[in-house]
Amino acid sequence: MQISIKPFSSSEVESLAELSQNTFKESHGHSATETDIQNYVDDHFNTQTLLKAFNDPNIYFFKIVFDNQLAGYSKLIVDQPHPLTEISPIAKFERLYLLKDFYGLGLGKELLKHNIEIARTHHQKAFWIFVWTENENGIKFYKKNNFKIIGDHNFKISDQHSNPNFVMLKLL
Repeated sequence: MQISIKPFSSSEVESLAELSQNTFKESHGHSATETDIQNYVDDHFNTQTLLKAFNDPNIYFFKIVFDNQLAGYSKLIVDQPHPLTEISPIAKFERLYLLKDFYGLGLGKELLKHNIEIARTHHQKAFWIFVWTENENGIKFYKKNNFKIIGDHNFKISDQHSNPNFVMLKLL
């Protein structure tokens, strides 16, 4: 069992776009209509949008590889305040997604630990994240890793649909 975590590079943007679309559909695909989900991933996980994020010096994408297979990724945004906390500086842990085939292998915890290290090198005092209220496994995972629910957020999928999310916070 070999695990590696490395930054995604802008030359891998197509791979990141495909992985982002697949993991979002696996985790949220049943939460709205197929059309709404497809439109969301087309808008948010296309190569142009991702390339723009690569050009932001506060955004970090990391890939996790398990036995030479791309298993998931994360997105961290440093110096990203949230109105429900006055902690500063603070990072938004925007994404931690694994393909379903890699659930239960401890990869999420490894990716979280890696992002905590990166946030600490940028002197961040805390992390915040949105977690869908119906994502019971995700909520358990974050609570087990000392995240606390500090509020609510409506995550907009489309003009017709949004998913209720918790805002969760972890002190670093």
